[in-house]
Amino acid sequence: MTPTLRQFAAFLKIARLGSFARAAEALAISQPALSQTITQMERLLGARLFDRTTRSVRLTLEGGLLVPHAEAILASVEDAVSAVRRQSSALGARISVGTLPSIAAAFLADILRIFRERHPAAQVAVTDGTSEVLYAGVESGEIDLAIASRLRDHDAVGFRPLLHERFALVLPRDHPLARQASVTWSEALRHPFIAFPPGSGGYEAIHDALERAGLTLDPVMTLAQSVTMLKMVEQGVGVTALPVLGCPRPDHESLTVRPLTNPTIEREVGLLRSSASVPTASVRAIEEVTIECVGRCRLPGIDVVALSQRRRV
Repeated sequence: MTPTLRQFAAFLKIARLGSFARAAEALAISQPALSQTITQMERLLGARLFDRTTRSVRLTLEGGLLVPHAEAILASVEDAVSAVRRQSSALGARISVGTLPSIAAAFLADILRIFRERHPAAQVAVTDGTSEVLYAGVESGEIDLAIASRLRDHDAVGFRPLLHERFALVLPRDHPLARQASVTWSEALRHPFIAFPPGSGGYEAIHDALERAGLTLDPVMTLAQSVTMLKMVEQGVGVTALPVLGCPRPDHESLTVRPLTNPTIEREVGLLRSSASVPTASVRAIEEVTIECVGRCRLPGIDVVALSQRRRV
């Protein structure tokens, strides 16, 4: 075994002050505790470090030889700690951000613009993908911060809620249900239905809510990408339910959107960060800009989570 940093620091304090009493006072510990620390250090080294009398404390030959090495050890540790802290606090570091495509379309441009105005030296790399891809990226360390749906069974990832987003029915303009102002889930499920695959955020939200309502989801096909789902709806394969930010615009040529009721189903979207790592200053900064931009959202079908509820879970 080798002496600890605390023992090296205690040894140097005594060597510089020439007194156990003054060193103990400077270190805010008792004199007996300091004496025990040095005794343990001397046992580890197999050498006496101080000659102690009732009137003085002097370094032995071995103690004198140890002083410059102890100083170098502590200085090296301080340099290492300072370097890490500088890097952590630097706002010019490169960070990787992930987002759902629909969230990117609604918020990402404003987030990046404001962040770059405030922190022009920072570099941001953006990845878009499904929630499953984003969780995997955060877990592996490839993504520093992501915006995704809440998924179960990801204990290594912290989730900070941002908003709740309702699902709406997407269908062809000439579909019989398009004549209604709103559509119930039981009505929608009587038609060929295109769903998200099991394990996805969309599937978990819809399946769980329908199960509680006593309804069964039996899709004609499952697809992970909303863009592909919309293409299938356009081609008459079936209808689908998408979060409102992923729905086609009101002026879409062939598709339309109707509110889904009985039950009203929504997904929870939030910020993902690794539970095992401490965020850098850049990550914290872009996280706060994201919260700020999302907090201004007033779009139909979006309920922004109150600031008091945005604790990390």
